[in-house]
Amino acid sequence: MDSILRKAELFTRDCLKYDIPRLKAEVLPDDVKREENDLYDVYYTAGSPDADEAYFLIHGGAFVYGDKINDRNFGMRLAKESGIPVVNANYSLMPAVGLEEQLEELDRIIETVEKKFGYSHLHFTGDSAGGYLAMMCALRHKNAKSASLICGSYRNDRNDFPGALFAKDGNEIPDWYYDLTLKADELKGMDVAIITGENDFLREQNRELAALLEGECIFYDAPNKDGRNMEHVFPITNPDWPEGVRTIEIISSFARKSC
Repeated sequence: MDSILRKAELFTRDCLKYDIPRLKAEVLPDDVKREENDLYDVYYTAGSPDADEAYFLIHGGAFVYGDKINDRNFGMRLAKESGIPVVNANYSLMPAVGLEEQLEELDRIIETVEKKFGYSHLHFTGDSAGGYLAMMCALRHKNAKSASLICGSYRNDRNDFPGALFAKDGNEIPDWYYDLTLKADELKGMDVAIITGENDFLREQNRELAALLEGECIFYDAPNKDGRNMEHVFPITNPDWPEGVRTIEIISSFARKSC
């Protein structure tokens, strides 16, 4: 376990080296309002954040790193494009908690915002580990209308990082938690978008999930172009790129479609 914890530490260090300057340099849209607290932020364009539907956004970070601020720029642009609120959630990180505790924490946030703002339909989206968590939330909640998964991580080795951290305090983890492609059929019947890019190290996992949905999803595999490399979670880090804009357009197309 010491080697797994060391991998988590090194991963966090490497992410911080990239994210700290990125967040300092980002330019946020000035016509999107924000309500913020420790557990979640709500972004909206006019009036109040009350609506019959909302996007529920979950940040990535291999389950061990990250904060809602990392997805703030993307979430605010999604709220602007879709015209409906975006709830940007925080959750406790491994190894302090296990996977089931993270899911239960997200469940409580979902219940809180549904009651507070009156949301009766939710569109789940997230990047990397957040894509995994967004898919899990969509599978767990009967009011899920769509799942938009950005460079998601769907298969994890239970004996390696980060899968070795899924179990906590003796919790039993079902085998399929380590391979969400086994649940692909359960996504059928809702709107699904799967986003990846040419340099995404999880590209094959995303291509596999899209293939299992047999054409029942929107699949966007962005190529490198004009010096822009489609690295892992490129729409989150560069939402103003044409490929980031296209991702937001795809995800926004699910809003108000069937509510």
